[in-house]
Amino acid sequence: MSDDFKFDLAAKRNRLSDEDVVLALQGAAKAFGGSYFSTTQYEGLSGKRPHPATISSRFGSWKKALKLIGISGGREKWHSAEQLIQNLEAIWKELGYPPGQEKIKTLGQKISGGPYRRHWGSVRSACKALAAFHNGSMSREKLLAGNVTAFTRTTIPLNIRWDVLKRDNYRCTKCGASPSNNHQVELEVDHVYAVAKGGRNTLENLQTLCRKCNQGKKDR
Repeated sequence: MSDDFKFDLAAKRNRLSDEDVVLALQGAAKAFGGSYFSTTQYEGLSGKRPHPATISSRFGSWKKALKLIGISGGREKWHSAEQLIQNLEAIWKELGYPPGQEKIKTLGQKISGGPYRRHWGSVRSACKALAAFHNGSMSREKLLAGNVTAFTRTTIPLNIRWDVLKRDNYRCTKCGASPSNNHQVELEVDHVYAVAKGGRNTLENLQTLCRKCNQGKKDR
């Protein structure tokens, strides 16, 4: 044989960078219009891309990888506002004090903070609304309606979100945490100056934070 290929047992694998993997996901997301897509649908796309198992292993799961580029969905269970409030009430009574995001993930129905953030803006805001209802200063209807502007006011366009994550090297700008090193890490794109205080969806006013650092910022 005349080819120069060497069957070297010590040859090193070329490891894809986090940016390469995220770029592949972003390209797939465009093909599906920015909505959720499964591993099967991803594999059905033409062209060469990182294997779904590689992506899931790198970021902890397929859902976590998609969440990194701002896509949610899949098999996540939907909870009504009534169910969320009942769960919050039960945990609050069990603890004797208003629960935070970490407590609601481990107690009661073990619901993540996501549904509460989407409906009331944060777990803390949901607790404040619940307390207002029980002290008579808020109606049940208004409690269940939630903060309808909490999510839409701060929605960051996907292309800007991607630019922020890429700029920050897919790491928390406060503690340096990255889902490629720790599968428990979940990154969020946060406003430096809150929308309520005039902050805008510009690159200069956005930063990448892990969920813990972002929650710590909100608690302060």
